[in-house]
Formats: sequence, C-alpha cells, structure tokens
Amino acid sequence: MAQFKTLHVFGYGETQLIASSSLPHGKVDSTGLTHLDPLVTHIKTFKPEDVTEADYHVIHVFKDDKVKYLGKGDNTGYSFEYSQLDTTLLDNLTDEVVAALPTE
Repeated sequence: MAQFKTLHVFGYGETQLIASSSLPHGKVDSTGLTHLDPLVTHIKTFKPEDVTEADYHVIHVFKDDKVKYLGKGDNTGYSFEYSQLDTTLLDNLTDEVVAALPTE
C-alpha cells in the first residue's frame, strides 16, 4: 500500500500521486493503469440521483478527508467521505502508480 496525501485522476489521461514525506510522487500516463477503471467505477456508485452522469474532468482523492468527482459539464460533480471508499481498490491503484513512476 503506497502512502500518499492526494491522488488526482485527470480526464485528459494522467494520474498524479502526491506522496507523503520522501516517498515517490509524480504523474503517470493513465492508459496503462489496469486498476484505474475499477476504482472509477466504484467512485461512480456514490453519484447522487440529482447529479447528471458525465465523464470526469478530474477525480481528487484526499486521504482521510474527501473524494471529489468533478464531471464535464453542469451539475456533474459530487463528493463523499474518504472513509466510504473501498481501500483495496485504492491501494491497488496507488501501488500501480508508484510502480509506474520513473526512477531517478
């Protein structure tokens, strides 16, 4: 399980991990991330009925705080508590992002 502060999943095709302390952090191409779609599908289950379904512009995961889904268009955003998130799906993705980060 990768330790992180924030995870950003950008709709334009990159995923950014902001790590805590000296752990690896940075952006990777989202297209090769096999654990991204299961997490996004899970996050979409929290969409309130009165919110319009749309592709995401960005998804923010703020560890121990909130998850924010910002869709493309009006009335497409929502948020929920981090504690509601399936941490196994999140851990799988963050580990995959860390493994994909370039080494210095």
